[in-house]
Amino acid sequence: MNRTASRERPFSIENPRSLSPLLLTCEHAGRRLPFSRKLAARHRALLNTHWGWDIGAWELTVDLARRLDATAVGGRWSRLLIDLNRRAADPTLVRRRAGRLLVPWNADLDAAETERRMLAYHVPYHQEVDRLILRRTVRGVRPLLLAVHSFTPRLDGRSRPFQIGILYERHGALARRVGRLLRASGLSVRYNQPYSGMKGMMYSVDRHASHHGLPCLELEVNQGLFARPGTVARLGPAIARAIRAILPVSRR
Repeated sequence: MNRTASRERPFSIENPRSLSPLLLTCEHAGRRLPFSRKLAARHRALLNTHWGWDIGAWELTVDLARRLDATAVGGRWSRLLIDLNRRAADPTLVRRRAGRLLVPWNADLDAAETERRMLAYHVPYHQEVDRLILRRTVRGVRPLLLAVHSFTPRLDGRSRPFQIGILYERHGALARRVGRLLRASGLSVRYNQPYSGMKGMMYSVDRHASHHGLPCLELEVNQGLFARPGTVARLGPAIARAIRAILPVSRR
């Protein structure tokens, strides 16, 4: 593989000086690769699909950070490089195949290259999330961690006919309060769908929340909504109101 060492940090950050009791993460924010390599058109197109990133998620995360004066951190590179929302032993940490397509930059990956990617991209991202948490906790702020993701309207031939999913494991009361407020804004909401926080499907945010003893939720937004212009401007106020309402709970 023709690699180009990138001087860019493996994460993007919005409003880093904030000490808000809310910390936003977006593990699948980016769709680029950190190296130069000539790709076939179908593989360039793959990076723009849900396989390559969570469509619309980072734009919404940044909007929420600005509305709530919170810090947001997002993964800079495509999840098809290495998935920040997977533990090291997960077989989908680095995908060899995305749907029907082989992923050429992962085809001949060995353990040494996987380790290199972990140390170069995965570890620094999670260190930054920890740093942002510690910056708050030493100042007496107990933050709520909220991961923002998006999901495809259809997967494996099955329709997902709702707008927002709220994932949780231990914080069901917080999830239901957010859900009620979002429904009051006219949004269709499901709990632990299209994935379940009860089944380990919110690895990143749960990892940090568990380690630091903090509340956490994951927000999943239907990617079909982002096909319409102005979606973030419409969703942002409703989601921000719902999250703002639970922030006092996160200080207890």
